[in-house]
Amino acid sequence: MSAETSPIVVKVKDAASVDRELEHASAVLREKATSWGLLVTRVDFTTYTVALSPDIPFGFTRELDLL
Repeated sequence: MSAETSPIVVKVKDAASVDRELEHASAVLREKATSWGLLVTRVDFTTYTVALSPDIPFGFTRELDLL
């Protein structure tokens, strides 16, 4: 994975901004996706990562909750 497709770390300040921030990060990576899907991981209550993953089929998004 190159620097252009490195995971994006999303830090949210409140619950109201979660969807908006994750959608923005997902859109950025979707533009770069050619054969991998997206993995959105909740690391803690305010931190998420959005990354391209070879384990997820192109066009799909999988969510993982580490809490």
